[in-house]
Amino acid sequence: MIQDGEISIVVQGPVLRESSFNITSETTRVICARLKKLFPKSELILSTWEGEDVGGILFDKLILSKDPGAIWFNYENYNLLNNCNRLIVSTKAGIEAASNKYVFKVRSDLFLMSKSFLKYFDKFSFYDANYKHVKSRIISFSIFSIKGHKTSLFTMERPYHISDWAYFGYKEDLLDLYSIPLTQEPEFSQWFLKRCKPFFDIEPWRLWKMPPEQYVTSSFLKKHTRVQLEHTTDLSNNNVENSARLLANNFLVLDQTQFSCISLKYVTLQFLFDDLIKDSAIFYETWLKDYHKFCNVCWNVKKLGEKMQIVGRRFFYIFLNRTLTIINKKNKLIQRVLANFIHKLI
Repeated sequence: MIQDGEISIVVQGPVLRESSFNITSETTRVICARLKKLFPKSELILSTWEGEDVGGILFDKLILSKDPGAIWFNYENYNLLNNCNRLIVSTKAGIEAASNKYVFKVRSDLFLMSKSFLKYFDKFSFYDANYKHVKSRIISFSIFSIKGHKTSLFTMERPYHISDWAYFGYKEDLLDLYSIPLTQEPEFSQWFLKRCKPFFDIEPWRLWKMPPEQYVTSSFLKKHTRVQLEHTTDLSNNNVENSARLLANNFLVLDQTQFSCISLKYVTLQFLFDDLIKDSAIFYETWLKDYHKFCNVCWNVKKLGEKMQIVGRRFFYIFLNRTLTIINKKNKLIQRVLANFIHKLI
């Protein structure tokens, strides 16, 4: 098992106060205190913005960057801003300041329940060398790692869409992931203001070229191999299969039950995914299926066990998703119970 002293933790983003369900009025302070409790010997870095009030927050290093700003991208709500450049600037600055060989990057609203996710690092040893561009797979979070959005008629594919909420890996790999150009604004965030969107894009109100998750992932991979992603639903250049191969060889997507992060801002639960993404999200079993398909996995007893996991976890998810969605529907009971549990932990 990786030791705490080998890890630098980068808490990235604005200093947040409010949380859902009144869990706390000091969100980022609680996040940092929790991380220090779980990783007492790890280096804790807070990477935020100049002018933020960091009083009372526990950290070993404080990185203050100049806010690059954000641009509106949603013509139904001009208050929604594209924070892609903020994500890149604050994440890269935090990773650069890390002193240890491993980096755990986490958003400033993510409460970590357990560090058991570490046991998955380097667990999967097979690769296709033609598609491997990291020292070891970067552990990523399943929430907002997606293959697309599924409707009753079709799936709107979204290649190269890995969640940016949390990562774990070698410092050199995470630094490579975020050593990418900033988006050119406002053209990037308002790309479809003067262009026609594909007819199968189910989000016509979103004008950006692509969301931050896709931009970061595709820009990273583009440095190492031929990736041509013109916009969020660009299916040319064999993007769907190429994405699956590259994600299987360079990332390891873990479920919320394995990578146990809870957003205090939203209290988002994987088991409560709606119909739009529950069948097209990248779950652990989705990733495992692609791992077997695209990573030259040799047949053995372990592979048989993993094949059984794919089926078992899928049935388990479907059952819990349907059951918990019904229970949670009326007054968000499941989320309230979880929020109360977290409140008692802090």
